[in-house]
Amino acid sequence: MKVLFQQSKSFDAQLINLYQMLIWVRERVSKYFPQRDLEKIELATEEAIVNIIKHGYKKNKGKILIEIIVNRELSLIFKDKGSKFNPLSVKEKIDKTKDLHKKKEGGLGIFFIFECVDEVSYQRKDSYNILTLKKRRNLSY
Repeated sequence: MKVLFQQSKSFDAQLINLYQMLIWVRERVSKYFPQRDLEKIELATEEAIVNIIKHGYKKNKGKILIEIIVNRELSLIFKDKGSKFNPLSVKEKIDKTKDLHKKKEGGLGIFFIFECVDEVSYQRKDSYNILTLKKRRNLSY
């Protein structure tokens, strides 16, 4: 499988850098996806980054390494040294019949990630959390 694009970059894990991280990802993947898919990729990316910063690092300083690989699909890989957290272990069925305004804050970010991409995987390797999001490409685009 031929790799069309591959690049990675490390960012300080702070909410003030969220926009910079989202722009960095968008600029690199935009030519491979239509707008509708880009919006889903951005939402999943934002949720993953915010979860790493707020729950993985909490108030501690740290880094997030984001790697982008594009071939038949997009692979977005997030590596961090925050607290161990496997989003697959808390993937709960969301009651879509309940009013979102009545739900308590939190818990929907992981749901949105699963709704926006085709595959989510997690592993803890050495002291790293490694979250991989995959989105299939329309090869005729």
